[in-house]
Amino acid sequence: MKEYFKPLARFKKREHPFDIGKPFSWWKGHYDRHFLNNLYQRKESEFEAFYKYHLDHFLTVNAGSQEVEFYKHLRDLIQDGIAVLIKEDKPGSKTKHERTNIQKTQLRAFAGYLDSIDQWAVRPRLEVYTEKDATIARQQNEIAALEKQISEMKEYDVVQKIRIEEGHLPTVIDLIQQLRDLQLPAGRNLLRCDYKTPYYKMISKYFSLGGKDIPIETAKNYFSDKQNDVSVKGILVPSENKLFKIVFDTPKKAVRKSNKA
Repeated sequence: MKEYFKPLARFKKREHPFDIGKPFSWWKGHYDRHFLNNLYQRKESEFEAFYKYHLDHFLTVNAGSQEVEFYKHLRDLIQDGIAVLIKEDKPGSKTKHERTNIQKTQLRAFAGYLDSIDQWAVRPRLEVYTEKDATIARQQNEIAALEKQISEMKEYDVVQKIRIEEGHLPTVIDLIQQLRDLQLPAGRNLLRCDYKTPYYKMISKYFSLGGKDIPIETAKNYFSDKQNDVSVKGILVPSENKLFKIVFDTPKKAVRKSNKA
């Protein structure tokens, strides 16, 4: 019988954490259980090193053997281990059932690693096809969701942008900046938004300058951060472009008409 996994040297201290078995006499026919017991202690980040450690041993002590033989044997061992856990599970025992679930999760994770390095198409065709079908179904759902999202976004597209007279982009920017600061009679802001993004994106998306699109970075430069009303970076609206001022219009009281006798 071939030796697939590196055993712990008898009567010696464990030289490597990946070695299987016990320091004293143990029945080599139970190598599979000793291997699984060691695997239960491994982190997922150790799976590759764990696999290669025992593969190197297998190829060393079994001259002429190929990796695919080791891979198939190991894959069968993992699948058998999962089947045994399912068969011997005792849901009525809180401790054993919890331990069984942890061990099944570990073996399935390692099986996933083995699937990821399968260069010999060892997995049954039905399993491969089932996985491909699941992947295709998931991708089709993602495509459908993206198409719906694109369709919803197109609802906001316009046939023609609002055209700004050449040279007066700063004038429109100034008006929008004024809108951001307007307050209602009660003292609350007319418009409320914690971010400046919607303003410059709105300008770039729905306005044009002289019939040409306005680059989003151009509009963004007018909405840079400010300290003491001075831009830290970006562009200030020149005074000559501040042509309009939005002011509060006090409602006029209705004039009562006196009744003539």
